[in-house]
Amino acid sequence: MEISLRGMKNILDKITKISIYLLVFILPIFFLPWTANVLDFNKQALLLFLVFVSLFCWLLRALLDGKISLNFSSLNLPIIIFLMTLGIGTFFSAWRYGSFWGWPLNIATSFLTIFCFVLLYFLIINLFKKEEIFGLLLTLVSSSFLAVLLGIFQLFGKFLFPFGFAKLTSFNTIGTVNSLGIFAALLLPLIISLIFISKRLIKILLFIFGLLTLVLLILVNFWAAWFSLLIGVVAILTFGIARRETFQANWLTLPMFLLVISLCFGIFKIPIPGLPAVPLEISPSQSATFDIAKQTLMAAKPNSLLFGSGPSTFVYDYSRFKSETINQTVFWGVRFSSGASEILDRLVTTGLLGIISFLGILVVFFWLAFKWLMKKADKRDSFWIFGLGIFASWLAAMASLFFYPANLSLSFLFWIFTASFIVLCEGKKKTWELRLSSLANIGVSFLFIIILILGIGLFFMGGQRYVGEIRYLQGIMAWQAGDNQKAINYISSAVSHTGGSVDNYWRDLSQVYLFRITEELGRKDISQEELKNVIPPLVSNAINSAKSATDVSPKNMANWSVRGFVYRQMINISQGADQRAINSYEESQKLEPANPYISTELGQVYLAKNEKEKAREYFQKALDLKSDYAPARFQLALIYISENKIAEAIGEMENAKRDSPNDVGVAFQLGLLYYQDKQYDNAKAELERTVGLNENYSNARYFLGLIYDREGKKNEAISQFEKIEKLNPDNEEVKKILVNLREGRGALEGVTPAQPPIEEKPEEVLKK
Repeated sequence: MEISLRGMKNILDKITKISIYLLVFILPIFFLPWTANVLDFNKQALLLFLVFVSLFCWLLRALLDGKISLNFSSLNLPIIIFLMTLGIGTFFSAWRYGSFWGWPLNIATSFLTIFCFVLLYFLIINLFKKEEIFGLLLTLVSSSFLAVLLGIFQLFGKFLFPFGFAKLTSFNTIGTVNSLGIFAALLLPLIISLIFISKRLIKILLFIFGLLTLVLLILVNFWAAWFSLLIGVVAILTFGIARRETFQANWLTLPMFLLVISLCFGIFKIPIPGLPAVPLEISPSQSATFDIAKQTLMAAKPNSLLFGSGPSTFVYDYSRFKSETINQTVFWGVRFSSGASEILDRLVTTGLLGIISFLGILVVFFWLAFKWLMKKADKRDSFWIFGLGIFASWLAAMASLFFYPANLSLSFLFWIFTASFIVLCEGKKKTWELRLSSLANIGVSFLFIIILILGIGLFFMGGQRYVGEIRYLQGIMAWQAGDNQKAINYISSAVSHTGGSVDNYWRDLSQVYLFRITEELGRKDISQEELKNVIPPLVSNAINSAKSATDVSPKNMANWSVRGFVYRQMINISQGADQRAINSYEESQKLEPANPYISTELGQVYLAKNEKEKAREYFQKALDLKSDYAPARFQLALIYISENKIAEAIGEMENAKRDSPNDVGVAFQLGLLYYQDKQYDNAKAELERTVGLNENYSNARYFLGLIYDREGKKNEAISQFEKIEKLNPDNEEVKKILVNLREGRGALEGVTPAQPPIEEKPEEVLKK
């Protein structure tokens, strides 16, 4: 029995540490192709699983051993306060579910992700000895080498994975190309220290990896990465020169070289010719993010000032408080999920208490590190050099938080560096004997049960979410393939697996139901009686799905916008849909007042109600928000057409063409207006442009054929109508026109044109 118990303890010891080693090695290179978010969503699942496995085994080992040892670092208290603040912020969040889990919001800043990082920190400081940290960080460096190598291959167009998303130069296992550059920059100071203290073979391998990392930095050439590296290198040089008895002069050559490189490319921004093109990454500016933070904190509710809008909810704040000036750029329709930097993002989403508690972690850590690094030299100088490298990388990571939003991989580095340094500098461990009647034994036993219940609950719900995300992606792929019913089945399954708690599942499901309605209405093999049985359930499902999205997350403008769009499509089908559409769009407008799309949609609802002046007011409001917003000008032109003011309509449509030259609908309507105004040359040019934009646009070919017939170009006219006939084989009017043309008569001789002449197929409507 004694041997069996000892063996169980050994197994638990191995599992506890192996789980951490696996996490450290796998996470930087981990991704899976089965979900829409292939990186952070899967990394979070891996983090959750391995951290809880390690935590469970550690507590069980303590119970079997009858004692538990804890590291009482001075950093523990600010970390616990920060986590508690996040928990309260999650409770008061604009969307609790999203703040807790992250996806479909920002995963890296969610409560669950931070909670797992905090648990990882406590596991490392309590499980690992000083001598073991070297192996842990060497494991991290080895994995990061693979991530950097893959990133370089991707930038040069050498794609190693068969997946479609991986066949892009922007793909890597860390995140964006810029985040990969910062990831590499944070590792370089650590690599320098490891080179100094490692044996020959490992030293050579580390030197090769250091060179490869520097190559990646040069390829990415991102200023924030260079600046982060500069901060880390300055730390090594500052303390290295101060400790001349530890550092040899020739050892400082490498950090001096990196200092010069960082200054050249990061501060002076010397261009590097001949590099492969790096995908552009756009984010709000520092000033814009700060302005959003200020307005969020001053919002009506007191908890907004203290706790922000909730972890991961920056996108809601951006929508509500973004400046109208963004509408004059090509990014007017982008909804950013994070701000210009992690610190400002936390100010927005976690409030004053959240940012103060997080800054408290940084201040306490810096003070502990400074005291340790300034202590007198001892015989074990390698630990001091190693600690300096960890501190320099941590300092670089901290600096990056002020200039760039951290994804899950970058946050992982921050917490790994934090925990590793605490193991080296603070060994304030206290051990309790867990005697059967002791309070400590009861406490650890209770904690073990809580962790067990919490772990099982999180694994179950996380597993359901994971299956739901797989089903959701399958549904999107089915929709893209044109199988709307299959898409409905998959997305409905995703909704079921998540208990209906994810808003974008409901939102997209409602839109797929709209496609099904269009699909059914376009069928030729179904009677009107059958349609009466098929359409109402689809209409009801579309409306209920859109309503469920707003019920799940009422602070997301996208949910209200889609709900309004669904009701707008039902105006001629469902009684009262017009007013419901107006109410939905007005809610959406409250959440994103600077969006011209919403004003245009409201205008279209009033136009459908034949309230032209009210519609005109909203279209003009959209143009006031965005002067080059083509859809609003298009709708104004339609109002002029309804009032038989063709000249004014042409003027608006020409402006719409200027603002949106590749809009096929604008091109066709302008060509049609020219035709109606007898400007046949202009009409021909515009309709030819329309066909160039969409070769299957039957109505454009129809009027183009009539113009060719008018010019006496019978063969060109016949060619146009033959193509229309292929697209619309059951259209009798087209058949009659072809007979006329082939017999030398005018195209419309004896033909009464329908209005519109050709009913575009659903797929053609989508293309428009």
